[in-house]
Amino acid sequence: MITIDESEERAGEQVDGRAARRERNVNAVLDIVIELFTEGELFPTVEQISKRSGLSVRSIYRYFADPAELHDAAIKRHRELSEPLAHLPSIGRGSLAKRVEDFVTMRLRLYEGVGAAYRATVHNAPRHPRMRDELARNRTDLRAQFERQFAPELSSLKGVERDAVVAAGDVLTQLDSIDLLRRHRQLSVAEAVAALRAGLCSLLGGDR
Repeated sequence: MITIDESEERAGEQVDGRAARRERNVNAVLDIVIELFTEGELFPTVEQISKRSGLSVRSIYRYFADPAELHDAAIKRHRELSEPLAHLPSIGRGSLAKRVEDFVTMRLRLYEGVGAAYRATVHNAPRHPRMRDELARNRTDLRAQFERQFAPELSSLKGVERDAVVAAGDVLTQLDSIDLLRRHRQLSVAEAVAALRAGLCSLLGGDR
């Protein structure tokens, strides 16, 4: 005979099992969206995702209200998984040459890891407020990171001059600019690193 406590325990296990299965399915769907972004599909359809995942279109719509919500969730998951790529040890400390080298190396590493999802975000942002907000947040975070890494140099500048240097450094090192160098100018990673290094050293007064 099953006691009340045993029944409740089994019911709880069933609920936990369903929740775990749902989480696995959701993450699998999001990973497929990211995979499609990488392949150049900037707005994958639910039908494409269904075919590749093996889940029905109906099942996917049980997890996400519409394609925009699905793509937004995929971009956020990709951002979370890629956060270690943006890490800067000892941010703002060390010689300018070392900080420039660490910074440009990190930005190229980040671009290589998230470039496809970033392009999808830029492509879809004008039509989808959630993606527009995510894009704005990404760009703001990257600008703040630039200011922290080069705080010693920026601290000697005031007012309009400081604003101009921050704006120039921000434009130079945003993922949009790196995308231009890598995809449109066809620079190698090493060549792009050299270009960013030269730009930052000229801007901040360091040696190349």
